[in-house]
Amino acid sequence: MEVQAMPCGRGRCIVATADFDDDEIVFSIPRKAVLNVQTALPNVNTSVSQAIPDMPSWLGLTTLMISESFRQDSKWAPYFSVLPQELDSLVFWSDSELAELQASTVAHKIGKVKAEEMFSQHIAPLGLTDCSTDMCHRVASIIMAYAFDIPEKISTTEGDTSLGDVEDELISDDEGDEKTLLSMIPLADMLNADAARNNARLCCDNEDLEMRTIKPIAKGEEIFNDYGQLPRSDLLRRYGYVTKNYAIYDVAEISTESMLTAFRNGTIQTPNLEHLSDQDLERRVELAEREGVYEETYDLAHPGPDGPSIPDELLAFIYLLLVDNENFESITKSQTSVPSRSKLATELVGKVLVDLLRAREEEYATTIEEDDILEAAESIPRRTKMAIQVRLGEKQVLRDAIREAGSFRGDNKRMRLPTVTKTNGTVQNGKRRGEEVSKPIKKGRFQ
Repeated sequence: MEVQAMPCGRGRCIVATADFDDDEIVFSIPRKAVLNVQTALPNVNTSVSQAIPDMPSWLGLTTLMISESFRQDSKWAPYFSVLPQELDSLVFWSDSELAELQASTVAHKIGKVKAEEMFSQHIAPLGLTDCSTDMCHRVASIIMAYAFDIPEKISTTEGDTSLGDVEDELISDDEGDEKTLLSMIPLADMLNADAARNNARLCCDNEDLEMRTIKPIAKGEEIFNDYGQLPRSDLLRRYGYVTKNYAIYDVAEISTESMLTAFRNGTIQTPNLEHLSDQDLERRVELAEREGVYEETYDLAHPGPDGPSIPDELLAFIYLLLVDNENFESITKSQTSVPSRSKLATELVGKVLVDLLRAREEEYATTIEEDDILEAAESIPRRTKMAIQVRLGEKQVLRDAIREAGSFRGDNKRMRLPTVTKTNGTVQNGKRRGEEVSKPIKKGRFQ
């Protein structure tokens, strides 16, 4: 394998110089060559080593890297010299550049202010020479973009507890009882990622860390790692780039508060929908919390083999806001449970969701059609183009969700629509008279 420069100044990549079979080692990295608290902490000064246990793992590693960067004899200096000097992650964008994201919620996930508070609280008092807020952001962003979580491997010998307390603070629990170390891994962090072309992964089972193939790789092919199924908004926030290969994982978020506001203000366009008082609305929200379907925001996605565009939890939440009082009380008293998805997808639920999702799409300043034209322009700045791709992807997800909601044809008989009594005692929404309705049978949730 060899490291090659990518065209158009897009960084570097690692390319196979020979054929690789499946499950073959591409390269291995000794654990002592990995930068984390086990390998670097013994070399830092006392004030830094004493402060690090009180820090979150990412901040502790940030502090270690900054401290090491000021040491002329640091063994990590050659590694630091090849790390990127400029990043496009969102923390470095100007206000005008962030405005191009329009109504994307990713702009609220940057955490710049919170990070700077932590820099001031934990790093500034250490008095590290020439350490600035900008440097802290750059190092922390490099860690967010390039670091790996690797399983802990105890490096202390029996009876040596000099680092034990520090490691306990900086090692995080991950998936059950396994503990992981946030680590910078030279060479491994130079692999580009691609969900569709992923052909290698990091294995931590042996003494050395090994980058192994997960499929055959031909000579001349680029070797790709994978970040997982991340939407492009998170690619941009964490790694400072976007690619259409991750468009299938795009999501659009809709906040619960915006939906409740629409119910309170009566701005939902669905005709004949009975108004709920604030007290009744609060009771229904409490029931949604009890049933485990309440979330502060709901993620919408492209429909596919992994599931529909609209999650079950959002359907159930809207259903509980729309169900009539009789069935609401039945669920409240645990005589019945939240029904299956097919029964949640009533025509009324669909109509209300269409209203809510259209309102969400209108929060963006441009339309899909306008963004298609803007994205095709060749003269726009790189960051603007990436912002357009993110917001465009989110609007396309919203369109998918609107189409899905518009297809709902479930029976409205449990919905709180006005009932117009006919001469034969039935009602227009399909219910029988109250005395003819049999006692509900309790069913399992989402069955």
